[in-house]
Amino acid sequence: MSAGALLVWLAATAVSPRTTAAVPDSVPVACRDSRIETGFRWHSGFWLNLYSFLHHQAKQRLGIHNDAPAAMAVVYDESVGRRPFTTSERAAWEGMLARFASTPWATGLRDSAIQQVNNRLAAAADDDSLGDVAVDSGLRRFLLEAAPVNRAIWWPVHDRRNREWIASARALFDPHAACLARLLTAGLAAPWPAAPIDIDVSVYATWFGAYSTLHPLHVTLSSNARGNQGTLGVETVLHETGHALLGVVDSALAATSLREHRALPPELSHLVLFFTAGQDVAAVYPAHQPYAQVFKLWDQNATARSYRAMLIREWGPYLQGRRTLGEAIAAIVRTLPQAAS
Repeated sequence: MSAGALLVWLAATAVSPRTTAAVPDSVPVACRDSRIETGFRWHSGFWLNLYSFLHHQAKQRLGIHNDAPAAMAVVYDESVGRRPFTTSERAAWEGMLARFASTPWATGLRDSAIQQVNNRLAAAADDDSLGDVAVDSGLRRFLLEAAPVNRAIWWPVHDRRNREWIASARALFDPHAACLARLLTAGLAAPWPAAPIDIDVSVYATWFGAYSTLHPLHVTLSSNARGNQGTLGVETVLHETGHALLGVVDSALAATSLREHRALPPELSHLVLFFTAGQDVAAVYPAHQPYAQVFKLWDQNATARSYRAMLIREWGPYLQGRRTLGEAIAAIVRTLPQAAS
């Protein structure tokens, strides 16, 4: 949508509130007519898990301890396998890991190489060959070298943990999936992504505990991260899916900020997503404490606290059906500083 067309659309939204965005007093009443098919496919795949585990092992070897609080493990030492190394296995693993730790694949944050090959490794067959999966030849050699020891020592433990997490998460998520999707699509004014949406569960998933790649949407999250347990895991799934729904909000914020000559912070729409997903999950699970509150996202500094206050004041009424999206966006933008001339 062009900026001009978007401004016309925003003006049109001022005619009547988006009552479909309301946070329900009674979830069954609010969502009884929902027909959204969420289309999730849940996986625990060997090659993606191995790559993520190598990444984490190499970071530990290098003394890199940069995991966010939400990504910290609920099972403290995920390197405990089902049995001890043999002498030859230890030599093979330690030698491989020492060499792997000196490569670019061993370091990095959310935008690291660990995500660049995510979809390819997730789609790889669970065999010993990697087939014709298109990954860097050097990375392929490391993965094939590490695979036999990983299958013998860790993979049975990691796969079991992943599958137990999937069963637990689905028991919470599936009965309310259509309702959650309805709330999120209404709040972000965007359609639900096309099915299927793949969710890969791994013992480790970068420093943040979860991430998504787009085109197509693909969510990867850690079964071992504190921020993915219980209803926090439900919020993580909803949040990561929400990254594919932010186009309208991003465009509206950008166009309105440009028109009003305001400086738009790049993280603002992500904070809107944090707030919206947290509110949606709390509407369905009344005991839920939103992720951003549990992990003190809003308490980092005065700026973060001011964002939360602004979202409660300006975005909250929209989610409650008491103002239009256009009105909410305009109100948010009015709180931003003037752009430099």
